[in-house]
Amino acid sequence: MNLQQVTEIFKNGLQELDAMAKAAEHEVINSEAATLLVANNVNFFTKSFLISACAHLEMCIKEIVSKLAEDIDVRLSIASIPSSFIKWRLNPKLKVDFSGAENLIIGMTNKEIDDLVSGNVYKTKEAMAIVGVDLEINKSEWEHWKELIQNIVTRRNKIVHHNDDASDLSLGDVRAHIQSVIAYIEFIESSCANRPARQ
Repeated sequence: MNLQQVTEIFKNGLQELDAMAKAAEHEVINSEAATLLVANNVNFFTKSFLISACAHLEMCIKEIVSKLAEDIDVRLSIASIPSSFIKWRLNPKLKVDFSGAENLIIGMTNKEIDDLVSGNVYKTKEAMAIVGVDLEINKSEWEHWKELIQNIVTRRNKIVHHNDDASDLSLGDVRAHIQSVIAYIEFIESSCANRPARQ
């Protein structure tokens, strides 16, 4: 599965989430036929949809970092760089066994990626830089997304960690946030496509 296929899965999931939010919004607006479960729990649905959107974003970024790390390992394997050389170069005083040196493989674990990535745009920027993607290469786009997405993620954090009731958020607001998250994923995908080409 390539990077575009990975991001497509999450964008499709977000579109499905948007469709659910749209259906809930329709139920609330159409008061004559409103389902009481939805009408009486609008705030719960609003918060749930926002939290889900941010979860989709975070999982997508983790998958992107994982795919890019796998690509780096493939390139290192093809380059046949002995791991002993790198160990020695990073610490010349370290006693390194040069016999039967294996090719260098980084092999990022899922735990390492989980610790590295969050929905926070600054952590995302750092994680993407580690795997060779500069999100600031288009400064104006980065500035736009940095502020917008960070506000969405901060709001999600307030709901989850500080029991913010989010009573000022409508289902329409959440739907707009979902579309912003989809566009942000496309921005990250585009930045990945523009990373330095393989040597």
